[in-house]
Amino acid sequence: MGTPVTKIDNSTTVRELMRPLEPILAPDSVTEIAINQPGEVWAMTNGEWVRHFIPMLTRQKLESLANAIAVFNGLALAPKLSLVMPDGQRAEVTLPPACVDDQLGLNIRKHAQRSFSLEELDTAGVFSRVADASFNKPDDAAIAALMDVADMTRLDDREAELLRLKADGRWREFLAAAVRYKRNIIVAGKTGSGKTTFARSLVGKIPTNERILTIEDVHEMILDGHPNKFHLLYNPSGSGQGRITAFSALMSCMRQSPDRILLAELRGNEAWEYVNSLNTGHPGSITTTHANSATHTYERTAMLVKNSDAGRDLGIEIIRQVLYTTLEVVVYMENRRVVEVFYDPLFSKKSKLAA
Repeated sequence: MGTPVTKIDNSTTVRELMRPLEPILAPDSVTEIAINQPGEVWAMTNGEWVRHFIPMLTRQKLESLANAIAVFNGLALAPKLSLVMPDGQRAEVTLPPACVDDQLGLNIRKHAQRSFSLEELDTAGVFSRVADASFNKPDDAAIAALMDVADMTRLDDREAELLRLKADGRWREFLAAAVRYKRNIIVAGKTGSGKTTFARSLVGKIPTNERILTIEDVHEMILDGHPNKFHLLYNPSGSGQGRITAFSALMSCMRQSPDRILLAELRGNEAWEYVNSLNTGHPGSITTTHANSATHTYERTAMLVKNSDAGRDLGIEIIRQVLYTTLEVVVYMENRRVVEVFYDPLFSKKSKLAA
């Protein structure tokens, strides 16, 4: 296992090998670079891919760069690695036999150099065009009536408050309250939609006296304002490379007395156990996933559960019912804007009754 001194020294090697790429990566208009083969770089510039030719980027130099980034992360070079750069950017390395022999994949994606508060994102217009994707959208009178019904669909005070904030389009206040009340939140969207940045803004609303455990493949949840924290790292390709699986990290978290477990991305075999953890004394989680809409997030997560070792014997309808009653808030993002929010405690209660 490497020491902090080794990691600092290795960052020098990475920075030196990155010099030919810095002029392409540096502009604010560039959000990501992708290398498919020696001699060329594709840069996502103002939302479009632009090709650059760099003859000095030989295969040997690219392999040296990939190895240096892996060593900086305390890992040995492997055909598929998710890594972090010295300045915090995400890096994805793909080598043969995980790709064809004449290619070599290196993607480097920028992220916000600091966390933004919900208030800052609100001012920047993140909530300027949000649609309510919920099935039930009660007005104030209906909410009041639902607080007085004498059955399992009765709303409690917190549910009523959240519904009123949602109905009024007070999205920042709604989400801050959802975090405070330990609602389980999943931020969904396509690659590069701003999921991670937005999730970090939600994490900033967690009370600072809580114990937070995070599960990440690349360490991005810094949590400067939360002193009682512990970060677990997993290998998205499975065990090995000195790291555990996401499933093993989740099992470890549940034995370390967390107030909240924050999973950076829901995407694999850990899906069912993660959902179970939210129902066994660890609510208030915040995670991200890839999906095409707020409601599609439930279908996408259901398929992740169905494809997991623990979930493959469960019926898809049972899985859906559990998800509707567990993942309470879905935030769907496009182009770094929140475009849909799903919060429907009435539908959740009816799903629970149908289970």
